[in-house]
Amino acid sequence: MDDKDRFILESLRENARISTATLGRELRVSRATIQNRIDKLVAQGVISRFTIELGDTSDETAIEALVLLKTSSVDTRPLIIKLRKIKNLVSFTSLNGDYDFALELRSKSTVELDEILAEIRSLQHVLETNCSIRLKTFL
Repeated sequence: MDDKDRFILESLRENARISTATLGRELRVSRATIQNRIDKLVAQGVISRFTIELGDTSDETAIEALVLLKTSSVDTRPLIIKLRKIKNLVSFTSLNGDYDFALELRSKSTVELDEILAEIRSLQHVLETNCSIRLKTFL
């Protein structure tokens, strides 16, 4: 990965809708070159998915929760595969410290959230979860 790739990544972080033509003009390369670089970053796993971040007014009825998860397994790869398939998973991060993973969930109701949490807690090697419902986002 070179400086142009880093510029592309940073630009996409700031504005995921930025066009390849605009990026090409800024880097003084063709739109096709930008697209090829993005495709290469995807193939290398540098970009793992394309998504959107919803604004505060997008769905006021949605429940967002952060779930901290502690495991009993040294090899967490099988658990990671299962966790990635969890319904309504927004983000999934490994951590150091008291908990091994942080999951961000979005559900339509507390009942649906409870069902998702029950599914997570039933997975083999899940020792403990700590769920907090997001009240307000400041940034």
